[in-house]
Amino acid sequence: MSHEFPAAVLFPTIVRVGYVERTPRVDGSLGEWGDDHLLPPLHELADSEGFARLWMAWNEGGLYLALHVPGERPVVVNRQHPAAGDSLELFLDTRAGQTGHRPTQFCHHFWALPAGGGPDRREAIIWQTRLPRALRRAPLVDEGELRIAAGQDEEGWALEVGFPAESLLGLETRAGARLALAMVIRDPEHGLHYWGTARDLPHGRDPSTWGLVELVGGPG
Repeated sequence: MSHEFPAAVLFPTIVRVGYVERTPRVDGSLGEWGDDHLLPPLHELADSEGFARLWMAWNEGGLYLALHVPGERPVVVNRQHPAAGDSLELFLDTRAGQTGHRPTQFCHHFWALPAGGGPDRREAIIWQTRLPRALRRAPLVDEGELRIAAGQDEEGWALEVGFPAESLLGLETRAGARLALAMVIRDPEHGLHYWGTARDLPHGRDPSTWGLVELVGGPG
């Protein structure tokens, strides 16, 4: 009997995320994001089709993430069932333990949607949920501290998220710090885009299946 393992398991990677001196404006416009902060296409190791472009940066103030999904249709979101529409599901271990298979208090799980918030339900929204089987639960963040914005034009929809350094337990915004990170971008037209994990891995409950990110650069 033969067994096939996702390439993400056989070829673990450490992605280096660069420093940005000027904190990006979280406004749904991606004009500030250049190729120097573009994340590598790890979906190729996850045996999934890649359709999104992803950027990430850091500075002393926090972590910043941006993505773009191509397409001409309006976004479709479902707050009650976020996996049913356009969404970003993000898993983050601020201490990158990677030695155990159960989440700790440093493991955070977020859903982000390009619409569904605000009085008219047209604003981007982000919230945190509990991870199952956690040894210790991560404290719920004050969602008002997180920054999120979305934009859409004829080329597709964009999403930007900012995590202030003090918002996530265990987060160290310094050169050399390592994080474990996994993302699933969902789009009803394109399907699923995995980054830092793979479809057949238990990423929803096992932080050892998340990819590693190292913060590099910085002042001086």
